[in-house]
Amino acid sequence: MRSSRVLIIALVLSLGANLALVGFVAGRSFERAGVPTRMDPSLAFFPVLRTLPESRQAELRPLMREQLRGIRPEIRRMRRAQRSIGQALTATPFEAQNLDLALTEFRTALLASQTSNHQALIRLAEAMSPEERALLGDAMRRDARHPQSGSRRPREERPSQP
Repeated sequence: MRSSRVLIIALVLSLGANLALVGFVAGRSFERAGVPTRMDPSLAFFPVLRTLPESRQAELRPLMREQLRGIRPEIRRMRRAQRSIGQALTATPFEAQNLDLALTEFRTALLASQTSNHQALIRLAEAMSPEERALLGDAMRRDARHPQSGSRRPREERPSQP
């Protein structure tokens, strides 16, 4: 009985750490370069955007702000589901049905978030030049081959304005 309780606590801590990491990455991915795009290729856009000249970043920024406003509800929904997962894991007596419902809710919110990201990527790619879209494709391929490498390039290598 004692060892199963220790295992449950360890599982809860591990799951909590992993879910916190996912939430952290999702929240910070829009603000930082070097996003682990292997989790979702659409996230390669954000580091690439930072490599563009300031004038292009300013032109694309309203589309990004719109995307951030749209994803907030899904992030809140994922956080609520994470709390429900933790509660279901530590409940006495344990009820697998409650854990299944919480995991389903998390998965649904995650899918909604990804769908929103992918639609935003389409809108942003439409606003990009062919050269900028090529940079995006290169970043996606580079991150797929070398997940630890960022896609940020030094300022002197940035493409000129279209």
